[in-house]
Amino acid sequence: MREWHADAPEGEVVEVAEAGIRGMMSAATGEIISADLMLNAALHILSAWVAASQTKSTEAEREADIEDLTEMLPSFIEFHRSAKWLRDAHRADN
Repeated sequence: MREWHADAPEGEVVEVAEAGIRGMMSAATGEIISADLMLNAALHILSAWVAASQTKSTEAEREADIEDLTEMLPSFIEFHRSAKWLRDAHRADN
């Protein structure tokens, strides 16, 4: 697995994110999956990734990581709402 760096090109980061989201969506093909279920799954994946990356972090570093994520989340959500590749980012049930 390739290590991620904070200075990775944004296009590369978005490409990986889109691939992950498409993977989650394709896993639900043919079934009705609620937005809550998809959100919970995505949060579990993110949480596992963060926890795995913090095995050698101090408590202060872990708290700072969580604070950074909390601050970034609204802008990431808005980015994907405006993305043209996403099927229907303005659905009424999410």
